[in-house]
Amino acid sequence: MEDSFKPSERQQQIVEAALELMAEKGYDELSIRDIGKKLGVKAPAIYWHFKNKAMIVDYMAEHILHKKMGNFVPRESEQSWQDWLIEHISLFRKAMLSYPDGGRVIARAHPFPNGTLAKFLEDSFASLRSAGMDIRTARSVMLTVIRYTFGCVIEEQADEQNWETLPERTINNGEITNIMEAINIGGTDEENFLTGLRLIVTGGTEAMASNKSF
Repeated sequence: MEDSFKPSERQQQIVEAALELMAEKGYDELSIRDIGKKLGVKAPAIYWHFKNKAMIVDYMAEHILHKKMGNFVPRESEQSWQDWLIEHISLFRKAMLSYPDGGRVIARAHPFPNGTLAKFLEDSFASLRSAGMDIRTARSVMLTVIRYTFGCVIEEQADEQNWETLPERTINNGEITNIMEAINIGGTDEENFLTGLRLIVTGGTEAMASNKSF
């Protein structure tokens, strides 16, 4: 079952019920018992198909990512690694945002060898290395960009904690002029995310050039 990572019909029903419950109650309130209630069965019937909640989360993550990213391909030779990475990390972000608490689900998932998450990470490394980046620099770029993306998505999905609501959540008594100036620059969450992502990619480009100079 874990080797193929392809859900059976009943497993798929459980996963879809779990995703619906998460949308209603949030990730923290998701439980095997509630999934069973939603499907009209007792908890042991769920354990027959999934040994624990962590395994359900893995399959939830696969469902979310495959639905939005199932057809991605490694970098073509004519495309820069920078453009490829920005495009696909943006797609990764949108996949997580497609479900409430999707960022937390993906962050907790295991990268199974034949799952979408593992394929995405493997193809990302391959796309960077085929452009001439050494594995150490590629590792640093991917660690930074993935952690940055998780952080942005999880913050966006928190209740009214995203950047767009920051002005009305900030107390201004005239002593935080730099903070207020930064806030008033504005920009949507997506625009601010892309700005930060490009900064990371720029750093990767400079690190790559620096390594080649030795």
